[in-house]
Amino acid sequence: MIKVELLEYLQLKCNCEYLSDLKYSPYWLSRLRAMKRPEQFTVEEWNQALEYLTGQPVRCQTLREVQAYLARSSEPEKQNREKEKP
Repeated sequence: MIKVELLEYLQLKCNCEYLSDLKYSPYWLSRLRAMKRPEQFTVEEWNQALEYLTGQPVRCQTLREVQAYLARSSEPEKQNREKEKP
């Protein structure tokens, strides 16, 4: 079996040509929430991926904390609109 990093997996799921395009994809959060086997990635991989995507520090200790973080996160497009407000 070939091991794929979480961000690479997400890049494929979101049909992004470049990894950097993930930050601008409106689908990354819903794709992470819908993942069938989130335990295939380590908590550290989750923390790194979420930190990269959100630009905020993420310090989850368990997969359950990761899932709770995803559940309370807003969609990326909503975050971008809120940043643009004066």
